[in-house]
Amino acid sequence: MPLYRDPSDPRVFVPKKGGGVTLNFGHPVAWVILVGTTIIPLAIVAAVVLATIT
Repeated sequence: MPLYRDPSDPRVFVPKKGGGVTLNFGHPVAWVILVGTTIIPLAIVAAVVLATIT
């Protein structure tokens, strides 16, 4: 499924045809949401797991 990327669309959350919403990756706030909710927590979990293993 391709990412929705339309810089001219001012919305961050865009409704999908089948229901629900998707992020507009043409908007910088969408990248902040992605990093803040997935990448940073994943890095924290990985660091804690590595610290406890070693």
